[in-house]
Amino acid sequence: MKFNDIVVQNILRDKWTYISYFLSSVFSILVFFLFAITAFHPMLAAIDKNSTLGITMMFASFFIYIFSFVFIVYSIFAFLKKKTKTLGTFMITGASMKQIRTMIFRENMLIGGAAIVTAITLGLIISPLFLMIAKRVLQADEFGMYVPLAAMSLTVVLFCMLFVIVSKFITRFINREEAIQLLKADVTTEKIIASSPVKLVLSIIVSSVLVIAIKLQFTWVESLGMIYYIALIVSLLFTIYFIITQGMLWAIRIKEHRPSYYRKTNMLVVSNLKAKGRSNAHLIYLLTILLLGVFLCTSVLYSSYYNVKEKTESLYPYSFQYTSLPGNTLAQERQDISYIQSALAKAGPYDAYYSAFKTDEQRRIAFMSVSNYNALAFHENITLKDNEYYVAAGHQGVRPAIDLIHDYAVPKLQFAGLQEQNILLTGFQNVYYIVPDAIYEKLDFPVYKVFAFELQDWTNNIDVAHDILANINSNQDTHLIGSKIDLYATEKFVKSIMFFIGFMLSLIFLSAAMSILYFYLQTSLEGEKVKYAGIRKIGLSMREVSAVVTKELAMLVFIPFTLASILLVCVMLAMRDVISSTFYEMTAIGISIFLLLFIASFFMIRRSYLKKLLDVQ
Repeated sequence: MKFNDIVVQNILRDKWTYISYFLSSVFSILVFFLFAITAFHPMLAAIDKNSTLGITMMFASFFIYIFSFVFIVYSIFAFLKKKTKTLGTFMITGASMKQIRTMIFRENMLIGGAAIVTAITLGLIISPLFLMIAKRVLQADEFGMYVPLAAMSLTVVLFCMLFVIVSKFITRFINREEAIQLLKADVTTEKIIASSPVKLVLSIIVSSVLVIAIKLQFTWVESLGMIYYIALIVSLLFTIYFIITQGMLWAIRIKEHRPSYYRKTNMLVVSNLKAKGRSNAHLIYLLTILLLGVFLCTSVLYSSYYNVKEKTESLYPYSFQYTSLPGNTLAQERQDISYIQSALAKAGPYDAYYSAFKTDEQRRIAFMSVSNYNALAFHENITLKDNEYYVAAGHQGVRPAIDLIHDYAVPKLQFAGLQEQNILLTGFQNVYYIVPDAIYEKLDFPVYKVFAFELQDWTNNIDVAHDILANINSNQDTHLIGSKIDLYATEKFVKSIMFFIGFMLSLIFLSAAMSILYFYLQTSLEGEKVKYAGIRKIGLSMREVSAVVTKELAMLVFIPFTLASILLVCVMLAMRDVISSTFYEMTAIGISIFLLLFIASFFMIRRSYLKKLLDVQ
């Protein structure tokens, strides 16, 4: 028999172990390929690679590939753990370590190649449906089917490299003595959790210092740049790890000293947790981090998708704002306004507003009469005494300076109030000082005329915005035009892509969490069967054993969910100054949906696992 025949026969002999590994690889590759199909779509070619959206797409692609790398490495480790006894058999029969490593390498390459071909084939089959869903999410009619040659090439090259590197690297972890010892031993025990209070306290202190530093905006944070954020993430990951492992150890010790330890099956539950405490803690840690990723993607990216209209209105108050500059001619101004009014009249009812202001063009500090201020919409009218002035914001989210007016040759005026929401396009002017009409008339600055229009049902009139902006372009010397309808369409598209990325990342994290749990249960199934068969012989009923297994599974499923929820709440509290109410609403809805999914998944996993473990129906 040739060496390659041995490789093939070895795969066929233990096909279910290999199928689990194969399917996990197919899933990882398929997710990356589908995302690549979207990222390389011709419609997205116009996106600036240096823009926030372009960087997000690149980061998401990189992140998905890194995740695939980590997930496949984890799958291979789980696969090798289950195959250790088989490898020990080959070693006892005379196979050298070089032959064993060659066999594992060829098996991995065979499975990897088949997984790449299968994933790309499945991707091509379901890509029309996938792109149709993406088309609905992105609300883009042009987002149709195409031949994804670039996505296919990138997927094949990257994952071929991944499997070659991983297969070569992973064989170095095969230990001859460990495999033979495992083959000879009837029972193996894993190392218990080591008590590490010093590491726990030290990690908490380091993480706290790094978090406080960014909250207080220390100068060294900005100087370190990306290095600081990497250190913060690594520190937080270590802190979470030590909290979970040490928390597990302390919980076991507390349980052992409680009177309830001797009641019913509690002793057996605690003993199982103690025996498998290290692997259970590692599993809970991985699931917690993955679920936290799911919750963050759901809360951050989904909430931004549903807050586009409010954000747009805060940046651009009006459907259209036409600003006539001092260099504009009266004829051009009338022609442009006439065209805007005729286009809006075809779209539906609209309101028109006229105002004006004078500005220090170098400092972009504007002065507006109280009459012109009251002529605008979306704020309450004000009245001013002859010795008062009012302040209105020029930038959204930036509190305007209230005392710069005193730098100008105006009578000594008293501050009368503040409008923190920008009254015109954000960033157009730094600040607007509202003064009495008599004082305004005496100011000697260039006059900017403002023609504002608010169209009813403006979110459904994107074509009107495109038509007007195509015929009236801004000119820095004569006139400027801006539209919240156009901004809304752009932001909606960007947020839709962000929503799509969030959906893909959520899918990856959630599927990975379930896959890791599945691998953990599968790799320990044979040993658990032997253990519970022995336990049943000493008198425990099927019902009692089922209760023990149910409690263990509930801990593995719901402890990570609870910890991830608590960590998400901590993140929300830390960012409470910069997040909106929509964030809290989407977070509550998302966690509730995931909780229902986890409850349903728990009962399905429990039924399937008990059936395999105890042969119950």
